[in-house]
Amino acid sequence: MPQNHNITITYGDPITGILTLSDRGQTDVDPGDTVTWMIGNNSGVGQITAISDDPNSTDVFSDDPSKVGGSNNWKGTINPNIARGSLENYTICWQTPSGAVPPCYDPKIQVNP
Repeated sequence: MPQNHNITITYGDPITGILTLSDRGQTDVDPGDTVTWMIGNNSGVGQITAISDDPNSTDVFSDDPSKVGGSNNWKGTINPNIARGSLENYTICWQTPSGAVPPCYDPKIQVNP
């Protein structure tokens, strides 16, 4: 049965763009699962501006992740037909609460073998 994997951004470094994520930068998923990114309180992250595929990386999502309604959360669904063992490097772009735009950050999603 598909699961939802919540990833909380607990800190964003406004200089380097490096994000501290509750999954430590790699989420292990199964085909058909969903992934939800949430911004933690006092994380230094005002909003996520984009979550996208890295060039030359396997796209594990059936549709690109997108913002959930009027919230600051983003959600994506893992392709139900993705090959097990696939690994995607993806990019999270974000802004600080003051609107500064640090470099984007590149975590990973691994489809369980």
